[in-house]
Amino acid sequence: MLKRLGPFRYVAAAVLALIVVALLLNRNTAGTPEPAASSPGPESTDKSPDPAPRPVPGGEPAKVTYKVDTQDRVVFLTIDDGATRRPDMIDILKRNGVKATFFLTNSYVKQDPGFYKKLRDETGGAIENHTESHPNLKGRSLDAQRAEIGPVSDTYGTEFGARPTLFRPPFGNFDDNTLKAAGEAGIKWVVQWGSEIINGKVQFSGPREFRPGSIVLMHFRNTFEQDVQAFVDQARANNLTPALLTDYLK
Repeated sequence: MLKRLGPFRYVAAAVLALIVVALLLNRNTAGTPEPAASSPGPESTDKSPDPAPRPVPGGEPAKVTYKVDTQDRVVFLTIDDGATRRPDMIDILKRNGVKATFFLTNSYVKQDPGFYKKLRDETGGAIENHTESHPNLKGRSLDAQRAEIGPVSDTYGTEFGARPTLFRPPFGNFDDNTLKAAGEAGIKWVVQWGSEIINGKVQFSGPREFRPGSIVLMHFRNTFEQDVQAFVDQARANNLTPALLTDYLK
């Protein structure tokens, strides 16, 4: 047929070749989907904000007290550390009508927090701060003292529903860093004492009697019953009534 076309055969051949090429190209690309335009997905929601810093309940350095300034004929029992736990401690305090303030060391509390909560709730007492591990704080850096005081107040606030406002330094030793660290943790008073009960006997550091506002120290020891009895006997001898320290130190 191309021979009969004469001079146009070369043109026709070229056109035919172009048609064939076009058909081949169309067949190779047909059915190949165009890539979908990429669209930005939703913003990632996995970005957690940095945890907020612990709020500072206070900031002023805590004040120090050795006795409560009151004319009420009251005396205050404070019981330190929490090293010994006995189920009869609740009955001993209730039987004697004593609402004590428990200055607890967290290394003991974490062994059985439910015991101390029950002791407080059933006797009407209060739980306050006595450091994490009972070190001598005096002379330690501010950061070291913060680590012993602040986290304990955080823990007690969560565990017992009330953030401590009182603090007792181990051995009664403290310095300006102690007062600052305590104040930052929300502590208002660093509480000392005027007499101590050991092995069922009162040891006086001043006048040989309790006076209105006296603060008395004892510990969670196996002599708990004898020590509480010694406190009650001395309070009666001085015509004083046991009262709760946190009702007076605000």
